[in-house]
Amino acid sequence: MALEKYPYDPLLHSAGTVGRSRGCSWHGLKACAEEPTSSYLTPIGRMAACPRAERQIEDLYGSPS
Repeated sequence: MALEKYPYDPLLHSAGTVGRSRGCSWHGLKACAEEPTSSYLTPIGRMAACPRAERQIEDLYGSPS
């Protein structure tokens, strides 16, 4: 599965998730105070990502398609 990247949109994330509540789902609410800037579809599911998480996700899964 290729990595897909989108501008952050809370509506891309399921109700009740960190991504829907405008948090970084890669790091979690307790570990990250930054606002998400991107939404990714990764092999482990959809992730809301702050700028630091964007680099980590792309390092792990490669460049988005």
